[in-house]
Amino acid sequence: MLFNNQFKDIISDIEFNGTVEQPRDLKVKEITVQQYPFNPTRTIADFENRSFNWKYFAGELVWYLNKDNNINYISNFSNFWSNITNPNSYTINSNYGSLLFGEQLDWVVKSLKADKNTRQAIAFLNQPKFQFAGNKDFVCTMYINFWIRDNKLNMKVQMRSNDIFYGLTFDAPFFGFVHQHVRLWLLETYPELELGKYYHCADNIHFYERHFELATAINNETEEQGTNYEFEITEPLFVLVNDNIGTLCEMQLTKRGHKYIQAVNFALENGVKKSEYYNILSEYLNIKKI
Repeated sequence: MLFNNQFKDIISDIEFNGTVEQPRDLKVKEITVQQYPFNPTRTIADFENRSFNWKYFAGELVWYLNKDNNINYISNFSNFWSNITNPNSYTINSNYGSLLFGEQLDWVVKSLKADKNTRQAIAFLNQPKFQFAGNKDFVCTMYINFWIRDNKLNMKVQMRSNDIFYGLTFDAPFFGFVHQHVRLWLLETYPELELGKYYHCADNIHFYERHFELATAINNETEEQGTNYEFEITEPLFVLVNDNIGTLCEMQLTKRGHKYIQAVNFALENGVKKSEYYNILSEYLNIKKI
């Protein structure tokens, strides 16, 4: 199924089956405990009324690959993060690279290699250490679960809370990126392994009043008004490396990963147009229109 259509279905689900609430004096339309199955290669939402922000996604991916919890770099792409920094600092908690790209994904891969039928290949993102007073960046993603059935690698992402415009539109392609990387790493053990489904689950999925009109406009678009994309990662941008005794795991960028970061930084330093970041992402993630 085309992701634009799925995104519109989520809007409709919230509109017709959800409720209007007003937490912290902010009106929001929300629905609770939902699951949506995605194709991990088709997770980019691009509409005439809200085009996909290729520049932000390109920068966010670099930020994650650098496992950088400081907001200085990502602030070149969005001022969103500056509003939720940790007390008396320029750091945040929700750099998903810092949370995933190391021991957590290493556990996933080792578990699946040791037992193809395991139900323990889980990577945790939100952690007890984030439960402190005054935390404005309480990580939205709880965990990611991977499992193999019928020779397909499936993935479930469990969110505690998910704004479809500020969160889902960038979370979905990023988790599709992670899903595809885990499969590539497993091919050494399971050469015929295929890519399965990505299940996006949210305890609360919503959009705020500032986006009410936008949601209606998107739902009224025809298929011809938006563009659907597919991406296939054939070479990893990073790998996981263990020390000699196999106890410590580090993330290492591949040559392709280094080149990707250099390309994005060159574009940033030279002030290229936002649309040009599509070309960079297209080259390294093999994005194509469908």
